[in-house]
Amino acid sequence: MKNKFFSALAAFSLLALASCSDDDSSSTIDGSAKMYIKTVSVVSSDDNFEGSTLTVNYDGEGKVTSATDGDETSYFAYQNGNLQNISGASDVLAVADFTNSAQDAYEVGEVLDYDNNGNPVKLRLFERDYDGSIYEEYVGELTYEDKPNLFYYTLEAAGIIDVLNDVELNFSATPQSQELVKAKMLLPVNNPKKLVIKYTNGEVKGQVVADYVYNSDNYPTSATFTSSGEGDTEITTIVYTYK
Repeated sequence: MKNKFFSALAAFSLLALASCSDDDSSSTIDGSAKMYIKTVSVVSSDDNFEGSTLTVNYDGEGKVTSATDGDETSYFAYQNGNLQNISGASDVLAVADFTNSAQDAYEVGEVLDYDNNGNPVKLRLFERDYDGSIYEEYVGELTYEDKPNLFYYTLEAAGIIDVLNDVELNFSATPQSQELVKAKMLLPVNNPKKLVIKYTNGEVKGQVVADYVYNSDNYPTSATFTSSGEGDTEITTIVYTYK
């Protein structure tokens, strides 16, 4: 059975995509070079998970043209430099399988707290019954590394960051896509280090701990996620390549 804790942390760690071309020496605000995701390959100790690879393709101007997980592909269309449409499997680049599997495990109700960098550190989580009713509530507590989120600039190259920047978190404003509002609230600045899922009484249900191997530009070349809880342990390895 796929571990819920890994699914949740993977969603948060992959929610922000980062990018850079070989001849691009521009830097982020904190001085880190911009790097753009080329592939993300996932291998799990779970015998029921066959592994998968996300591949991101770019045009000559550095914009994302497509993203595929091997089964489904998203295609990105632009007008006047702005993202106009995503066709095909519209959520592949938006961490399709990771986000969907996390939402299958836990529904993020709201962000309860942020750290000084703007990372969500405390989440209200739910599990729903088949009829849609909430039957269990949890608190998710996240801690982060001090390195910039590896996915941010890839999302920017796909025009998604501009879309999120236009999202208003004022719920009294014009109705907007709940998915967009949630994505903006959850978008982290740094790479997640640990996620602890607790019952509302404070008892720990499970956790995921991430260990990254970084290159000289402070972007991970690989990460190992160790999830544990309910008598189960799963180790998942992710390998990142950049262009």
